[in-house]
Amino acid sequence: MSDPAPAPEPDRTPEAEAHLFQERLRQTGQLVDVAEGDDTSQLPAHVTHVRYPDGTVKRIRFTGPGHR
Repeated sequence: MSDPAPAPEPDRTPEAEAHLFQERLRQTGQLVDVAEGDDTSQLPAHVTHVRYPDGTVKRIRFTGPGHR
């Protein structure tokens, strides 16, 4: 007799998915904290997202094939 299949992980909420995504971006250096009014065009090219003091996260540039 075979072992029963492992129980599937419970579905994550959209908020939990967003938190995990942002954490991965932060760990890879793609997400940095900025102050309101900072010039994000001066950030290194690998930074693709910024987080403002109020917690808002915005994408500032795209990376990948076809984007420079």
